[in-house]
Amino acid sequence: MKGLILSTAVFVLYVFGTALICHVCKVKRHAKLFVPALVFGELLFLLSYGSTPSDLWFLRTAWQANFPWLDVILGAFILFLNIHSYVDWFFGFNGGFSTSLMMLLLLNQTEGVATESLVSKYRGANGADKIYGWRIPRLEETGYMLINQQTHACTLTGKGRVVATLSQLIKKIFNLGPGG
Repeated sequence: MKGLILSTAVFVLYVFGTALICHVCKVKRHAKLFVPALVFGELLFLLSYGSTPSDLWFLRTAWQANFPWLDVILGAFILFLNIHSYVDWFFGFNGGFSTSLMMLLLLNQTEGVATESLVSKYRGANGADKIYGWRIPRLEETGYMLINQQTHACTLTGKGRVVATLSQLIKKIFNLGPGG
């Protein structure tokens, strides 16, 4: 029980800590914050587990672990899963196109927004599509594809081929159908 309690406490600190850092420091690439904070959170959990008594000053004997090593492993694993879920939620909420559209509609709820106007909000000054336009250069930048400078044809790199093949296999196994 000690592992679960400390894991929950560290997770709450993780959420509030990352939210505070994001707010104060105006973080641009959140993944660069979340991963080191995960390592820090796990270390904080281990440190707090090792430096507190087995009864956490209030646990009854029946609630104390018979196998502290198992309690530590499970607490660390639960912390990892909670942080992973939080980061998934963050990127789904923050980067979700549907959420962005709904927030835009909320800001203009009295007069409504025409479809053309919604679409125009997601075009850059040069007319490029902000939703898809950044993904292609980003895939090239991260080594998943190459863009031929003469023909502008896009091809997968070895890394991209592995990810695409695994994705295709997973989609087939789960019967997810075509598409992204």
